[in-house]
Amino acid sequence: MREYDLIADWYSSERSGETGLSETMALASSLAPASRILDIGCGHGIPITRALLRAGHTVVGLDSSSAMLERFRQNLPQTPAIRGVARSCPFASGTFDAAIAWGVLFHLSREDQIQAIASVSRVLKIGAPFLFTSGDVDDIEGKDGVMNGVTFRYYSFSPESYRRILGEHGFAMTNVHRDNAGNTCYLATKTIDIHD
Repeated sequence: MREYDLIADWYSSERSGETGLSETMALASSLAPASRILDIGCGHGIPITRALLRAGHTVVGLDSSSAMLERFRQNLPQTPAIRGVARSCPFASGTFDAAIAWGVLFHLSREDQIQAIASVSRVLKIGAPFLFTSGDVDDIEGKDGVMNGVTFRYYSFSPESYRRILGEHGFAMTNVHRDNAGNTCYLATKTIDIHD
């Protein structure tokens, strides 16, 4: 994503706190040891990818920003990270035991979010959890927001709409809540494989 290329230095220095760690570690603790996890929108790898690695899991990063991936490789040189987009995950079907998309989906148009959910479903195994953040209203037009002087567009669905969309792509939504930073967190589990 071009916007993240523009703010990569700032993001790497300012956005390395604890946001997302509680939910990430809850997901990590529910998995078998050394599970294979896809970190969608992995950014510079801190704190989420690093925490998953420290918990003993295998992580593959996916991000559309080459500048963010450059910092990821500096921070976590032994961890694979691939440049690509969530709506067409470049992995074989049934590759991962879990996926996380923290701070990613709301940057995608509603159509692209649906494609991303379908793509994530395809690369997950049956029973795999999918943790993501997004908005909590049906926002068709999207809204502009500014991060470090760069304008981003934000889109979302309501929890009811996410439940329906997830269900159409083989997921059952198991939890929706707001974290301490005000992010709306969604947890779903892949229950059926509809991508054969």
